Amino acid sequence: MKSSSNVHRRTVLACLGLGAVATAVAFTFTLNSNTGIPIKWPAGNIPLTIMLGSSTTLFDGTNFNTSARTAAQAWNSVIGSAQFQTTFATGTPDENNIVNEMAFGDQIFGRDFDTSTLAITTGFSRGNERTKADIIFNTKNFTWDSYRGFRPSSLPENTIDLQRVAIHELGHVLGLDHPNEKGQQVNAIMNSRISLNVDTMTADDIEGAQSLYGPPGMPANDAFANATLITLAGSTTSVKGVNTNATKEAGELRHADNPGGRSVWWRWTAPSSGTATLDTGKVDPTTQKIDLSNGKSSYYDTTLAVYTGTSVGSLTSIASDDDIEDGVIQASTVTFNATAGTTYRIAVDGFNNIVQNTEDTAGADNGGITLNLAFGGTIIGTAPSITTQPSSFTVNSGGSASFSVTATGTEPLSYQWNFNTNAIAGATNSNLSLSGVTTGQAGTYTVTVSNTVGSTTSTGATLTVNTPAPPAPPPSSGGGGGGGAPSLWFCAVLASLGLTRLLRRRP
Repeated sequence: MKSSSNVHRRTVLACLGLGAVATAVAFTFTLNSNTGIPIKWPAGNIPLTIMLGSSTTLFDGTNFNTSARTAAQAWNSVIGSAQFQTTFATGTPDENNIVNEMAFGDQIFGRDFDTSTLAITTGFSRGNERTKADIIFNTKNFTWDSYRGFRPSSLPENTIDLQRVAIHELGHVLGLDHPNEKGQQVNAIMNSRISLNVDTMTADDIEGAQSLYGPPGMPANDAFANATLITLAGSTTSVKGVNTNATKEAGELRHADNPGGRSVWWRWTAPSSGTATLDTGKVDPTTQKIDLSNGKSSYYDTTLAVYTGTSVGSLTSIASDDDIEDGVIQASTVTFNATAGTTYRIAVDGFNNIVQNTEDTAGADNGGITLNLAFGGTIIGTAPSITTQPSSFTVNSGGSASFSVTATGTEPLSYQWNFNTNAIAGATNSNLSLSGVTTGQAGTYTVTVSNTVGSTTSTGATLTVNTPAPPAPPPSSGGGGGGGAPSLWFCAVLASLGLTRLLRRRP
């Protein structure tokens, strides 16, 4: 269930200074204080009206409007379920309209800037959903331009790069907060102080945004037939995924009696009989809300269901759940008695609020998923071991390549081939054959071998695809005086004769 629909406002700041640098993953979010779940936009476009102006050519050749649009496009290139849709306009931003606006100003809707504040993002939300955001850049204390890297010496000392600050503020619009203010030390454009050597998103920023909106493209386990295998090396395991851009198949059931619409699938075979517990999030015992700090919670309002059966249209329900606590703890959990050798099909979807609020047409909630499994039975058998690794290939474009692997371990063994770490749909045998290869298929191939005890991944095999050189032109020939291309003067004479004949034919 969704939480109460009251609207509240959240203000975030970006301040001038040097950001801290470290290697830990530390992205943080603007959270719904009632549920502990990040506040983000529903799937679809995020309209953004840019009102910065286009009359000034900046250091990097852009103008203020196009520099800000480039910042929005940088985020669009790495996230899946939502995209900034930018338009240019003139005028004055309005905090109380329903338009997301980006503008210059010496105040924030009548309130003064702090002297060290570069820009500010104001936002409104309803429950876990962002409904409006505005960005104001401080013109009272700073001069703005657009450049990469360190400030060029030809620009005044108080000149700030608009594009990197726009990327930071648009990160707030998406739902990201300041990791350094939450005690984290990480190299990120989302730190509260601007960094001279960070002018675009880092890996930490991108991972944070993809936790909310997923990466571009469709999840590999979108379809029931492509369910991802879960294996247990011990009594517990956690697997990751996203349901952004996922779909619901024809004949698919309502998981946890909710229409959903963005389901993804896992499968698990019980190694012995015993009690199994699945959940999509852990609860902080102090706050009694979802705990996102431990890496074992999903980032949205999930639904969860467990079935047996071999096709999406002929499933038997075993257990299902929406919220651990309705409207408050919006993770899902189920416990059931597992039978040795039985394969269980696990669906994770998003709550679709259209059941209770007909104005919500965005469909099922979506985002990053953490699925936790705890098993109380006995783990029996031997984990897979690869005895023959796949070999690399070099082929010409249009040719064929075949990878294979040999593994031992308790049967049955399952195989999943991956291309550059992404699962290849339907590639679930010990061999992978490719025909009519293109340069787009060049890269690294691995295979993960799994059974009920555990899994292992092969070393990478490289596919190199050569593009054959075009055939040489046939040798020229000619009678008597030899061949070759006609000289330029000869072509000119022919053209002149042709034009003369044409003029003579005119009446």
